[in-house]
Amino acid sequence: MADSIYNQLSRYTQPPLIILGTMGAIFNQILFTSRKSLRTTSCSFYFRALSLNDFLVLYIYVLLQWLADQYGFDPTKKFDWYCKMKTYLQTVLYTLSPYFVVLACFDRLCTSSTHVRLRRIATVRIASFLIPAMTIFIFAIFSHMPFFYMLTSYPSGSYCTPVSSEYNRVFAILVVIALGIVPPILMLILCITTLILLRRQRRRIMPINQARLRQRDNQLLKMLLLYVVFHVITTIPFSTTLLIAVYQISSTSPTILLLYRLSVLLFNTNYSTSFYIYTLSTPFYRQELYCLIKDTMKKFNRIIRPNYYQPKLHITVNTRLKRS
Repeated sequence: MADSIYNQLSRYTQPPLIILGTMGAIFNQILFTSRKSLRTTSCSFYFRALSLNDFLVLYIYVLLQWLADQYGFDPTKKFDWYCKMKTYLQTVLYTLSPYFVVLACFDRLCTSSTHVRLRRIATVRIASFLIPAMTIFIFAIFSHMPFFYMLTSYPSGSYCTPVSSEYNRVFAILVVIALGIVPPILMLILCITTLILLRRQRRRIMPINQARLRQRDNQLLKMLLLYVVFHVITTIPFSTTLLIAVYQISSTSPTILLLYRLSVLLFNTNYSTSFYIYTLSTPFYRQELYCLIKDTMKKFNRIIRPNYYQPKLHITVNTRLKRS
């Protein structure tokens, strides 16, 4: 009964999630690279890294898991090397996205600070360094996984599992801390601190150009805040059910396993909704999207009807005849 409920929900929820997430990731990449008002901010680099990682999660984790659930296509049950690398890569990609958001929150904090040294951190050059550094750090944290995951044979078949129940418990604690506790706490601390700094700066009188930049930064912060709230809501069920399932691994009830698997489906929405959160939350992002679509339509019309946009020559004929 539990498997039937999960399979039905997985069958009808994950494909739309993949399709909408793919469209959103593509739109995010186009917007943050083509629009000058977004491209020139260091925060946009973190958003681009986030959307790229979300895209990878959708196809390396969500799609492959959906194929395994619905059609039994699961090479992890046949190849030991695939079991090790797939589990390792999926866990790393699953964990990276929240930390890119943490970097974006830290970037907004630096932008809002009155200290010159902190403001210097909020640059494109620093962002291009912190993104690969964070990626290497997350890969290093989970580098033990290929050594402790292996293809194990059971009477019911072969499965990709940890080598021992003790390691499984330690690994679950690591995942909960690295994915479910540390990122939300850091996000909330950084965002609250940024809001306090912005409230203090509202009392200052700024030139018009600085006021416009500040308004744009506030819109980016609003996007971050809504993403953080959504991440916290979906993370709490995932972390709670994971810990319960692992610590009752010898006698886990079907209900707990079902709740854990359903919480994973809910948590997967984190990797497909960023574009829609941005679009619904901020007029600034909607305006940039509208301008992008408008410019794209103009370019498309120029290709389809090239003569329509060319300047027309107006020739006037002098009908008067000179008198001889």
